[in-house]
Amino acid sequence: MPNTYLWDMSFRARFIANVIQFAAQQGVSRQQLLSITGKTMEELHDETLSFEAPVYNQIIEHIVGESSNAHFGLQFGASLALSAAGLVVQIVQSSRTVEEALHYMVSFNNLGCQSLPFSLQQINDEWQLSVQPNFQWEQQSPIAVRHTMDGMMVFTLRQFQSLTRQRYEPLRIHFSYPRPKHFMIYERYFNCSISFSQPTTALFLNKRQVAEPIITSDYQLLQLLVSYAERKLTFLQKNKGFINGVRQIILQLSTPQFPTIEQVADNLNLSVRSFQRRLKEEGLTYKKMIDTLKHQFALEYLKNISLPVKEVAYLLDYADTSSFIRSFKRWEGSSPEEWRKSLD
Repeated sequence: MPNTYLWDMSFRARFIANVIQFAAQQGVSRQQLLSITGKTMEELHDETLSFEAPVYNQIIEHIVGESSNAHFGLQFGASLALSAAGLVVQIVQSSRTVEEALHYMVSFNNLGCQSLPFSLQQINDEWQLSVQPNFQWEQQSPIAVRHTMDGMMVFTLRQFQSLTRQRYEPLRIHFSYPRPKHFMIYERYFNCSISFSQPTTALFLNKRQVAEPIITSDYQLLQLLVSYAERKLTFLQKNKGFINGVRQIILQLSTPQFPTIEQVADNLNLSVRSFQRRLKEEGLTYKKMIDTLKHQFALEYLKNISLPVKEVAYLLDYADTSSFIRSFKRWEGSSPEEWRKSLD
């Protein structure tokens, strides 16, 4: 089986809804993007729904390809309403100092985008706010990584500036990916020194600026919001752990035939009915989980051009090659061979 580390990443449906909405304003077909998710725009506003990295990557790659917009990520980060970060922004704006706000932002980052954890550290007279790298993701979809990091840095800087209503600029910004062709535009967005091909993507802030009080500080409200965020984060982490556990059991029991629902439920010490109920609470069914895994594995296997399509069908537990081809056309809109040719 392929390495599953990348599939531990997931992106909130509400965040993806914002991406699709902005892309549609740039002329990209909203319906085509929604078809990648398999959801309606209304369904994407479900707070409990998330998508794994391959789906998100496909959305970003489609947007950039269709729009030919080399700066989609920067523009998206600049246009996204600060309120889109929801509870995290409320906590940040209620904090007493910028430093306290940054610490809370790091602590509750999973409420926004659990796949891109922040870290914060003070180095002499500077504070470094970094996004922890995911090297497999960077290899899997450089386009998605670049545009996501661009948008995240622009959005984060806007949050920082909103706290004091001062147009403080960062000392410098590092990006982990190579320097893009039209890199001069980055200085227009950030107005500071920009470096590429760095060990991590990071925003460097002045110690004096980070010590500034926040003008919208509300300690009483902050305590209520933090308490609520802690409960919500615990709930999300608990649910994430269950789904990841199910996924790992499925992979462990695969021979390569995928296990039956009875086998997985038994491994979890649950009745089939209880197992189905837990999955339903996550907005999933066992059939949908298996279908998603087959889709993800199919894309990985097909990248190995020496592996015949009929062998991929066998590895994915299909009765025959034609059944696999029908499924693949449902997933990607093309046959496995056509999809392979598109990689050239």
